[in-house]
Amino acid sequence: MTTSRAAVLHGEGQLTIEEFPLPRIGTDDGLLKIEATGVCGTDIAAYRGVNPFYELPCVLGHELVGRIAELGDGAARRWGVAAGDRIVVEEYLPCGTCRSCLAGAYQMCRVPRYGGKSIHSGPSLYGGYADYLYLHPQAIVHKVSEDVPAELVQLFIPISNGLDWVTRVGGLHQGGTVVIVGPGPHGLACLVGAKEAGAGKVIVVGTSADEARLAVARELGADHTLTGDVIEQVAHLTDGTFADVVVNVASSAAGLDTALAVAGDRATVVQAGVAKGAGGGAESIVDAMNRRVLTLRGVRGRPSRLVPPALRLIESGRYPLDLLCTGRFSIEDTEKALNAANDDPGAIRATVFPDLSHR
Repeated sequence: MTTSRAAVLHGEGQLTIEEFPLPRIGTDDGLLKIEATGVCGTDIAAYRGVNPFYELPCVLGHELVGRIAELGDGAARRWGVAAGDRIVVEEYLPCGTCRSCLAGAYQMCRVPRYGGKSIHSGPSLYGGYADYLYLHPQAIVHKVSEDVPAELVQLFIPISNGLDWVTRVGGLHQGGTVVIVGPGPHGLACLVGAKEAGAGKVIVVGTSADEARLAVARELGADHTLTGDVIEQVAHLTDGTFADVVVNVASSAAGLDTALAVAGDRATVVQAGVAKGAGGGAESIVDAMNRRVLTLRGVRGRPSRLVPPALRLIESGRYPLDLLCTGRFSIEDTEKALNAANDDPGAIRATVFPDLSHR
């Protein structure tokens, strides 16, 4: 094969399937044959025109697993991998020289990442909804077991985020109470992270439209799943002490309002969702933080060291993570994959496979 199909986003709702020549590989880069790519909420936001951080036009998709098709000698030494190895690729392409990179916070590097880098930036294949991905010299890769289905492996980003957000960011202690607002892929991953960290009680909050997702939360080990007047219910379930850690992954200002309301004294609220729509505003946020001495923390990605334990957790089979995988799509049907969450209230995580016969 000398070309690769790819799903290219040109603007709001403007997605086309195009062909690109495979790049020539030198000593420091490589080429990945993609097995599967998960559909992330940021891809959906970009498709809907509400993600301003992507360079358009770009090949979407950044949560992927594949096999190295071609690799330069320098890249092989640097990454500790070989042609034929199965790997996952983190979304970031850190420059290594900016203030954030030098501080070890490469997630904050301003260099455009996989799934959001213009097709006019050198090799065009910087996204996962394609047959092949260009392995940039700055790529961050991790070897993967041969035995785990690609559909599960592509969950490594939400799972590693969930492990990080609940523990390192949220500061959960053994036996603590965690409330997760929003039962989407990342909310369910945070549930897994809370169980792994030894939470005493995990409560997942959703809306009446989330019943199918809340059922999955119960299968994953949630102690309680709530809709309706969740503040009163959380108060009852915790004897009025509320939560030690709250993770808000709901993409609404109302989600943050709920997160602040169910946080106990001296709790940490982790804000992972993008707050859209009307909410309490800065005054109510500051009031809640001061009155209960809350810590409010934003998040972006996770340290690279959290990816290997996430992969081991996926491989272990301790949780029925297949329940998160609710749709399989070809490259030609990428648009359907991006719309799946709207079209099916039970949808959690769509996956794009370049070759469905090899999933």
